[in-house]
Amino acid sequence: MNSLVGIVRPGIDQEINKGVLRKKLGKMRHLVIEKGIDPTYLDSIFPKILDLFNPQTVQYNGGIAKVKEWKISCYLEVMEGGIPCTNPCIDLLHVCQPLLNTCNELFAKWYKQQHACNGKALDEFRVTRVMTFITRYTPAPGEQALLKHIDGAGKVDGSVVVALPVDRWSNSEEENSFIGYGGGLTFWDGKGEDGKSLEVKYDTRSGDIAFIDRAVWHQANPITKGTRWALVIFYKIV
Repeated sequence: MNSLVGIVRPGIDQEINKGVLRKKLGKMRHLVIEKGIDPTYLDSIFPKILDLFNPQTVQYNGGIAKVKEWKISCYLEVMEGGIPCTNPCIDLLHVCQPLLNTCNELFAKWYKQQHACNGKALDEFRVTRVMTFITRYTPAPGEQALLKHIDGAGKVDGSVVVALPVDRWSNSEEENSFIGYGGGLTFWDGKGEDGKSLEVKYDTRSGDIAFIDRAVWHQANPITKGTRWALVIFYKIV
């Protein structure tokens, strides 16, 4: 994985392999790797992300996590037919392209391990991004969180979420930091002794990367201060 040098933390291959094995023992279909993406690399591109971030207002039929109007994400790539918007930000896509290519490789690595029991070899499938967006959460009403949901209404094969840096460029870190005021991710996955899904929480920080299988319930937890940024990618397997 030489193409990933400088973007990912050394040893991530082995950590994905071990992490998937642990999660499978608990019958879980997600994995979070702390600082899988080098936070220093994210710091190097984040000022450009801030400059180009221009959220589009989109409407979801029936709502997503009970939110019908979503206006805190900037879409870099959209589904066929211009879903959910017809004006993706191509300049921001160019800035993030090396990071997106890296996420493709990491997702393929994780997917291979997660679905190894299906007998698929890595050269028998490829991952394709079908939607990519960056979200900025704030304490404002309707912008604090994305509550319990499944990505792509269960019509995508998996997704990746990368925690982006605390914004130290547009204002002071003290002003913009959400740390200690919520945030992170929660998953409902696996099975407890009562047969119900387990609730698993992660206090994510810059560089943490989450791999999520098809139709796994999860949420971006609310914040009450600062801003929280995340890159999200939806994938199809072809």
